Amino acid sequence: MTSLAVTEIDPALARTLQHFAQLDADTPTPQLSYALRRRRLAELQAELIRTPLPGIVRKNHFVAAHGREICVRSYQKHGATAQQTLVWLHGGGWMVGDLNTHDDLCEHLAQFTGHVVLSVHYRRTPENRFPAPLDDVMVVLQWLSDMRGLLPFAADRVLLGGDSAGAHLALAAAVRQIQHPTDAARIAGLLLLYPPLQPDQDNDSMRRFATGFGLTPAAMQCYWQELGRPEGQAAQWLTPGCCSAAIVHLPPTLLMTAGHDILRDEAEAFAHEAQALGAPLQLLRAPAMVHGFARMLAASPAARQQVELACLAWAELIGRQRPLSK
Repeated sequence: MTSLAVTEIDPALARTLQHFAQLDADTPTPQLSYALRRRRLAELQAELIRTPLPGIVRKNHFVAAHGREICVRSYQKHGATAQQTLVWLHGGGWMVGDLNTHDDLCEHLAQFTGHVVLSVHYRRTPENRFPAPLDDVMVVLQWLSDMRGLLPFAADRVLLGGDSAGAHLALAAAVRQIQHPTDAARIAGLLLLYPPLQPDQDNDSMRRFATGFGLTPAAMQCYWQELGRPEGQAAQWLTPGCCSAAIVHLPPTLLMTAGHDILRDEAEAFAHEAQALGAPLQLLRAPAMVHGFARMLAASPAARQQVELACLAWAELIGRQRPLSK
């Protein structure tokens, strides 16, 4: 951790990054591949700061897909009548992260929004390259439509969101649904937290926050490489921000970047382009935050405040567009 990072970011996040760096140094895993080591470290990081929220009911569900099952986990405030269903896609470079690493975030999202939050454990790289994770998202959306009347959170219109790689997948799913409508649950709103949208970026934030702020350009390059470069129709969904004809028709979208994140500039450039096209998108920048701050809510009150602010602004944006009902 550099002194620059410590002085410019939220002190609680700075301490958390230092703890994560020490955890990394104290966890030798010479027998593990890069992907397996990053997954193990993400699990240990989540355990280190995990602080369950009281009054949140969690339950696992299993979605049948071709030759596999997709595990999803629901989060709901105890005794509350859910407003909507928010499908959440976890971050981790499409390679790392799972339901457990994002328990804190999903519990807070359920608390902040009043929605049932449904976290999806999509297939990850390098074992499953793009568009496999996106295909899993589409399967879950179809399942939510098919299960109407059988599960209380199943609906024909849902909200969709994600952090980091999950935000990329959420946007890709929205673009894919606009381009190829089906009878799956329709995406009625997007909540995107610091998404990666373009490989091989060279911009100010990529250079300024390259070291000492968590995510590095080298790690991001590895994640993009392992995601793969698909051909044909799937190639356009790899960089969904470039699909201008579909972006115009996005549902109400709230995009939040982190002020000290290598991905900040590419996400904000997309937001400005989408707004210029006329998409109902609102952009917020979270000051003093680093990439991944949304999964550090148990460690940082400032990070919690920023996620709550995003949820409130998103709800207002959706309300201005049209009433949302099941």
